[in-house]
Amino acid sequence: MKIPLGPLLALSVLVVLNFTHRIYFNIFTHSLPYGIYIKIEGTLHKGDYAASCLTPEIAGYGIIRGYLAPGNCATGTVPVLKVIKGVPGDHFRIKNRSLELNGHSYRLMDKDSAGRDLQIFYQVKEGVLGKREYFLLSDFVPNSWDSRYWGPVTVEFLLKPLWVFEKY
Repeated sequence: MKIPLGPLLALSVLVVLNFTHRIYFNIFTHSLPYGIYIKIEGTLHKGDYAASCLTPEIAGYGIIRGYLAPGNCATGTVPVLKVIKGVPGDHFRIKNRSLELNGHSYRLMDKDSAGRDLQIFYQVKEGVLGKREYFLLSDFVPNSWDSRYWGPVTVEFLLKPLWVFEKY
């Protein structure tokens, strides 16, 4: 049986990228569109897709709740994949159960998708993001477990979509 050159070449490229630990298949989280992403270098900007490893306390909570899977972060989990919505120097505040950031309001949910109470780890009600602090959020689902609950994080790396599914 002959395999057409195009699909064979595409598969070869994906295998090489996967072995260099630069490719990420997002088929588990609604935080970003499902698809194939590649790890890239670059300056961090609002709207970029990014990955971050969480603190041991927050990662442990994420594992217990089923929000995170085992992975390569120092905590033994996968990094969270989100959109950069807040960068160093941005002002934020928590008011009326919402995070207000850059003219947008992101509602803090009381319950997760399984109906369980959500723990809020970050208790600061107002401030300015410091050097190397980013708010990672998701516009794709209203009850995303993100910086609304765990606060600002550092960014491990940026992601660029290679191929994205149109629907979940």
